[in-house]
Amino acid sequence: MDNDNKYRICMVSDFFYPLIGGVENHIYQLSQCLIEQNHKVIVITHAYNDRVGVRYMANGLKVYYLPYRPFYNDTILPTVFSTIPLVRSILLREQITIVHGHSSFSTLAHETMHHAKTLGIRTVFTDHSLFGFADLSSVLTNKILQVSLVDCHHIICVSHTCKENTMLRANLKSSKISVIPNAVDSSAFTPDVTLRPASDEIVIIVASRLVYRKGIDLLIGILPKILRKYSNVKFRIAGNGPKEIDIREVIEREGTEDRVALEGSVNHDKMRDFLNSGHIFLNTSLTEAFCMAIVEAAACGLLVVSTKVGGIPEVLPSEDTQSDIMILCEANINDVFIGLCNAIDRIKLGQIPNANQWHDKIKNWYSWRYVTQNTEVVYNHIMTKESISLKERIQRYKQCGFVSGFVMSFVAIIAYLIFLFLDYHQPKKLIDLSVDYMNLRKNHFELLANELIHEVLDYLSPIHIIKCFKNLNKRFSHLISQRLLKVDLTHLSKIQYDELIQILPLKQINSLKISNRWTINIVKHIPFKSMNNLQVLILAHISYNELRYLFETKNLFLIFQQLNIFKIQSTNINGLDRERIFVLKKIFSQMPKLRLCQIPLIDVNDFDDLTPSFTLERLIIDYCTMMCLGK
Repeated sequence: MDNDNKYRICMVSDFFYPLIGGVENHIYQLSQCLIEQNHKVIVITHAYNDRVGVRYMANGLKVYYLPYRPFYNDTILPTVFSTIPLVRSILLREQITIVHGHSSFSTLAHETMHHAKTLGIRTVFTDHSLFGFADLSSVLTNKILQVSLVDCHHIICVSHTCKENTMLRANLKSSKISVIPNAVDSSAFTPDVTLRPASDEIVIIVASRLVYRKGIDLLIGILPKILRKYSNVKFRIAGNGPKEIDIREVIEREGTEDRVALEGSVNHDKMRDFLNSGHIFLNTSLTEAFCMAIVEAAACGLLVVSTKVGGIPEVLPSEDTQSDIMILCEANINDVFIGLCNAIDRIKLGQIPNANQWHDKIKNWYSWRYVTQNTEVVYNHIMTKESISLKERIQRYKQCGFVSGFVMSFVAIIAYLIFLFLDYHQPKKLIDLSVDYMNLRKNHFELLANELIHEVLDYLSPIHIIKCFKNLNKRFSHLISQRLLKVDLTHLSKIQYDELIQILPLKQINSLKISNRWTINIVKHIPFKSMNNLQVLILAHISYNELRYLFETKNLFLIFQQLNIFKIQSTNINGLDRERIFVLKKIFSQMPKLRLCQIPLIDVNDFDDLTPSFTLERLIIDYCTMMCLGK
């Protein structure tokens, strides 16, 4: 441990990119945030096809793809001893102080943690899944988990349900387990309704490993039923796995190749666009400690249909969740089918979740900074503990049962002897130490995390953001292309306005304010058709007669329908009564998504024959006198 409490951390799991899934994303995001906090982080995983050796990801994250091929369900063959030389060399070369294993199913995680304990390195384990107790596979897996965690310094679970499950499976004390929920990089998962089909087509998104535990058999069961009932529904399925063959068989048998797209693995930087291309996100997991994909889908504003298993009910813990953005079903074909039909019918009726509102909720609920801070607390805690000696480890193994205790004691002794041989054959002092290039350039702006960069950009105007950063490099181009913009045309000259309209990506404008003496002339020339994400419109220096003209303009009809906030400020309110009444009727009858409205009125009697929209949450009336309000 360094003097400033900065650690050298090794994340290890069989599940990492290019695979997609909750574990893979968790390791990547947590690693990025730890790097942001000046910790050194590496990742160890097994080879994927031709991906062997050392690769670098964003922010200098080093990934070791070890030359071991997957044996079953993307995990390597458990051998314990064959991984010792390579893992030992990496841990010593990188001067690792903490080994952090992920997933109960990962052979590589358990073996690397075992080797780290032999080297006297502290270990942490994060359990991402739930498991049963009845069948032979469960009994065997639970026993392996018990002997692996009995000498682990601390365990992290992603939900309280997961914690209870892990305590029972591994026979652990509650004090040894902390609950740290997953999170989502909200800047990477922003809503974009323009990516959805323009027709009445409804797209259902599925993103998971195509394995039995993810409930792919349920998906296979409901696919034909949904496609027969709804002719305008399509499926997009991302992920790989052994169940892909079964899905293809169903597609060919039903002749629905044009309505079910198997996308394979989707890169993380393209997952946001993939999610936004659909209306509904479907999760059919049979066991799930915490479904990360649900959080990402909700952040993009998709309506979620999910099986009610494990820790999933904890994912979006709010009273309005069930009726607004997530439909929970029992883990059987009929119940999932009914839930999915309910979601499709809601989409048809236009009962779509408010994407931006839910994005803000997810951003506040699930932050990787919070996860990182709590993980650092765990790291600080285990670094105060002494490393566990071989003698004490053997004593702990004996507590796991006679047979398993004897076997693990034997394995630990043999591994210790192999390490002694390697220390003699390849002494630690002869192993070249890795150079930490990140510390040399850590203060560079481009190395900051996405969330921090977006916070910095909040202080800049859209024109400066586009001019300075859009073409800086691929990363910034991608960040800017996903950013929703707030545009203020107040005090702009004609030249500045013309320049701004030419370079601004109109579909990214979320908020538009026009406060200019020539407001009506500016509005007439703005290409509103391209502003599919416009949610906030603020107009000033405009009369009711001019507002009537805007509401009668066909090009602006769809724009007014999609607004959440509409404000009229500093307006000439001395218009004719019929103009005011016409505008008010349009506001309350043709703006179905309006939540906040600010309008100038002299007399509240204008409201006598009007019924505000049921979605309206707040109404601000300017210029009404107290006498008027008392009528």
